[in-house]
Amino acid sequence: MARNKVAKSNRPLAEKAAEHYLHKVCGCDPAQIRKAVRTMWQSVDFWAADVMGRQARGEINGLVFYAQVTAGQNEAVRVRRRKLEKISWNIFESVMVLQLVEQPDPAFARRKNFYFRVHRLNHIDMTWTVDDQAHPVPKEWFKKLSK
Repeated sequence: MARNKVAKSNRPLAEKAAEHYLHKVCGCDPAQIRKAVRTMWQSVDFWAADVMGRQARGEINGLVFYAQVTAGQNEAVRVRRRKLEKISWNIFESVMVLQLVEQPDPAFARRKNFYFRVHRLNHIDMTWTVDDQAHPVPKEWFKKLSK
């Protein structure tokens, strides 16, 4: 009996890659990076964010990063932006939407290259800015971050 093929969601991969992004790019301590939990019996949410991390000691102490992650297209990003805009954020909190985008590798047709398009919230006028450079996501980032 043939089974219908269903497209695999990249959301779990995007959440794992977001943990690595907070550690490697934002300088968060791996022991202080948490992922939101949503199961049938338990729910832990960080003010609508999927991943939260606190910056390591030695830099700006106490700077907290909140990342909402999506593997969807522009409509999914817009919905997540509106959700995060409703919350009043502290000036020591950096809020971002990480959009995981996949592109076919020009050298190998079956391989895909992944990168994050980063949308950052400006607390003062509640506007969003998109980083000029897309941040490449290596394959190792799709594995669990060791703490």
